Amino acid sequence: MATNDNTPFCDICQHRDLNKSAEDYCPQCEEAHCVDCRDHHKISKLSKSHQTISIDKYNKLPSFFKQISHNCQEHACILEFYCKSHDSLCCKICSISDHKECKEIIFIEDFLTSSKGHPSVALDNIEKVLKDLEINISSAIKDRSRNLTELRDQKQVIAKQIKEKRQEIDILLDNLEKALQENASVIEKEYSKQIEDVIAKLNEEKKKVDEIQKDIESVKRFATNIQIFIGSKTFQEKVSTNELSVQLLYDNGSFENLKMVSTFNEKLNGLVNELKTFGNIKVENCEKHVSFSWKSNKSAQIFRSTPLEKSIENLRVRLVRKITIDYDGISGCAMSETGNLFFLPMYKNKLLSYSQTREFLSESCIEPKISNIGYDLSVVDSNTVAVSSGGNGYKIYFFDMESEKLRQVFDTGDYCYGFSHHNGSIMCCTFNKGIKIFDRLHQNLKNVRILPNAPRFVQDSYVTSNENNIFHSNCNDSTVICYDFSGQVQWKYTDSLLKRPHGITLDHKNNVYVAGSESNNIVVISKDGKQAKELVGSRDGISNPHALYFEKNKSILLVTNYNGVAFLYDVS
Repeated sequence: MATNDNTPFCDICQHRDLNKSAEDYCPQCEEAHCVDCRDHHKISKLSKSHQTISIDKYNKLPSFFKQISHNCQEHACILEFYCKSHDSLCCKICSISDHKECKEIIFIEDFLTSSKGHPSVALDNIEKVLKDLEINISSAIKDRSRNLTELRDQKQVIAKQIKEKRQEIDILLDNLEKALQENASVIEKEYSKQIEDVIAKLNEEKKKVDEIQKDIESVKRFATNIQIFIGSKTFQEKVSTNELSVQLLYDNGSFENLKMVSTFNEKLNGLVNELKTFGNIKVENCEKHVSFSWKSNKSAQIFRSTPLEKSIENLRVRLVRKITIDYDGISGCAMSETGNLFFLPMYKNKLLSYSQTREFLSESCIEPKISNIGYDLSVVDSNTVAVSSGGNGYKIYFFDMESEKLRQVFDTGDYCYGFSHHNGSIMCCTFNKGIKIFDRLHQNLKNVRILPNAPRFVQDSYVTSNENNIFHSNCNDSTVICYDFSGQVQWKYTDSLLKRPHGITLDHKNNVYVAGSESNNIVVISKDGKQAKELVGSRDGISNPHALYFEKNKSILLVTNYNGVAFLYDVS
């Protein structure tokens, strides 16, 4: 009967091929009873203690309540007991078989009796929790509606800011254009005046030439031969003077051709060629404006049980794949968002790409003009990786893996070894200036500072970071140190378990993974630095590991030995 939502007839009578309307329902027997069967049920020795409900009340119960069986599915016996240890109902057979070691088993009837005769007492606290939940949900809906309105208002504000910025740029460009146009007008007027002056002088000389020619014509017609002979000398002097005047204009550059040419500010070319976006829109997670209130103590137990932080002792790794690389001396490795694996042979000026299935994809030259760079690498975005020069240069190279071309080069001012790229900032280990921190703003390295309290000489060492801390593995003294961004030491780890640490990386819970090149192992350190254990070691094929990378989204650890053997581990 527990599976039927409607009970118009008595179940017992139907077994006798009689159709009599049911009046009551017994949840324990899971049967509907007519008046006669109900009366018999009430006086029967086995069922007189059963609590029945009217059919009208039964039909008003939630459907899932009607589906609840009072009998054990395994033993077909009535569920009479409750085990607190397992939070489960059990029959008498279960209590002596599966729960014989349990100390907190109570008889359900005793539990109901202790509830002062009110069967609904067990629901009272759930109702309190539901009331709290209803209030909290209403509060959350109100808060989310407020935030929704804020977002829409903020969108309007941003649209206005974009328009204002566009107008500001338009005004600036209009003013710059106007100034350049005015400058062109001034220059054109100045040099046009010079040319006009030259034309005026030439016209004057031409006028003189015309007069001389006219005089010669008159002399030829009317003068005697002796007059012509004597006067020709005068003509010759006039022509010579005229010729000298024209030649002087030629010699002093008055006839040089003038050409107006515009040259634009190089920053404008950069604006046109390099400016790809007007800006960026991002959503920041701010402090909550709503808080939940749970008046019932039980509510915290039912709805807000606090999960225990998973200890590193429970971390396990499973080897997914072993990859043999065509180069040795691997000092850097990483994994792209698409799952491709990148390996960096030390000082070979090469970047190798493999698929997760061990298929070789490409070999790229980082800087065509240099042959001996490359120490560590970091994934910047879906298409870009950054490579440090190591002990053969002061550079960090940003390389586009899609086009296999160098995108940008930054000068670090010192030899750059292990480094970390996080949220636009770069932390790098230098030769003799400690750990440098660069804030990468607008594609330029600015706000350079040296991390206080870090050792000065950190060559060949590695570093990684998260939102709050910088983690440094120092092979020179076999330590791992956690700093905050002001340089205060948060914790320091040193133990014979980890010798000459190199590569370092973080998982999604900020546990620290370190490659022990001399101890031939990978050691994981808890985020507070208080616990550590060997995750994999020499027995697993780990030998002189230098490079590590943890892919947080897939929980995959990439480990690379210096000799060119890499391992992919699934971490759980």
